[in-house]
Amino acid sequence: MFIEVNKIPLEGLDIDRALSVPPVALGSGELAEVEGARLKGTLRRSRADVEFRGTVDATVRLTCSRCLSVFKMALQAPCYRIFRPGPLGRPESEHELVEEELALTPFDGSHIELQEMVVEQVYLGVPLKPLCRDTCRGLCPTCGAERNNSGCSCPEGKQNSDPLTSKLSL
Repeated sequence: MFIEVNKIPLEGLDIDRALSVPPVALGSGELAEVEGARLKGTLRRSRADVEFRGTVDATVRLTCSRCLSVFKMALQAPCYRIFRPGPLGRPESEHELVEEELALTPFDGSHIELQEMVVEQVYLGVPLKPLCRDTCRGLCPTCGAERNNSGCSCPEGKQNSDPLTSKLSL
């Protein structure tokens, strides 16, 4: 989704658009399907820079890290960017980064591409260890039964024993 900078009015340009986002690659190598991605916010010009403030909404299909069931997770991520024409220079000396420097994104001076920003925000919103729900009981380590839907016939003591740590006294 390209925006022509010279068409952004002085009072700003409100954006509310549905976007098609490709599957996001997770750390495990798995691809997470993204549905219903929407970008909402306002673009404002400030000299040569263009500032964006808004939100990215999407629904992502994930696999629970405890029970391995597939579920959908709604994401809503606040988004703030300052688009600056030309390449970003390196600071001459080391110093502590401020929020504005973290939000800087280079652009060609005439067009801003917002699709990459949306993909990045979706990627950042996905948890490292997704859970279908906070109370997910996961799989039984002995028999592999999914403990959210039904119990298993394993003795209670065996379900929680780990052969690697069973000899440790904690």
